[in-house]
Amino acid sequence: MVKRGYLTGLLLGKCPRCREGSMFRYPLTKVSKFNLMNDTCPHCGIKLEPEPGYYQGAMFVSYAYAVILIGIVSAVLYFLFDDPSEWTYITTCIVGILVVVPLNYRYARILFLYLFGGPRYRPGETE
Repeated sequence: MVKRGYLTGLLLGKCPRCREGSMFRYPLTKVSKFNLMNDTCPHCGIKLEPEPGYYQGAMFVSYAYAVILIGIVSAVLYFLFDDPSEWTYITTCIVGILVVVPLNYRYARILFLYLFGGPRYRPGETE
């Protein structure tokens, strides 16, 4: 049995209870199906959606990710170029956000499940 830490399980998108089963059906490299989640953990069988509409709260986490990304992109543009135009900021931020949509979607859900409810880590427990 693999003993994964909290951060490792979160970064790999593993079940918060056993940290072995994957939360998503397909790897992130399959961009066309990045949003398909497993209903239950393939390893321990726990429901990964504790209640209907549970992941609506992940929108706030996703929003925070987008704000952080916009801040980073704006700071980089400000320091790299001498007085870029507003359209440079707008275009770069929009393109940056569109590029990271799959990551943003997945990690907003993963972090929301890990932090705000659902199953807790119980090593070796399977149903």
